Amino acid sequence: MILDLISRLPLYESQIPGAGRIAKAFAANRPQDAPCEVRLKSYAPKLAAQQRFEVHFHTIDLMMAKAGAEVIHLLPWSSLTPAEPLPNGADGRKLNGAPQGSAAVLEAGCFCAIFPGEAHMVGGPADSAPEGIEKWVVKTPAPELFCIEDNE
Repeated sequence: MILDLISRLPLYESQIPGAGRIAKAFAANRPQDAPCEVRLKSYAPKLAAQQRFEVHFHTIDLMMAKAGAEVIHLLPWSSLTPAEPLPNGADGRKLNGAPQGSAAVLEAGCFCAIFPGEAHMVGGPADSAPEGIEKWVVKTPAPELFCIEDNE
């Protein structure tokens, strides 16, 4: 996982393919200019019972906060019980487990890059933003070196 300022995202081009173009698209508020899929997300904090862990095997989840904040829990996916695959053939699967592991706060102006094998649970309440978060979730292919296989 990488947590840093969005202004520094282009420095991570060797780990996050297209990082420079993604940063430019974000600065211009033009998701269509990103070289990969961008999902615009906005939600209030979730109760622990509403949150689920997930993991990806060939995709980097690049979360870029526009406004607000959220707590993201992270830990190795082998620490959790595998559950159902992600819907519609998406890369990854859900995992069972309560909030645990390292807790990172994603705040406006920052990005969090979550790599294959890193289980992550989003939507936790952040003291700095009780209203929740508005963010881009960018799905970018991971370099082969980072990819893992689903052992289920």
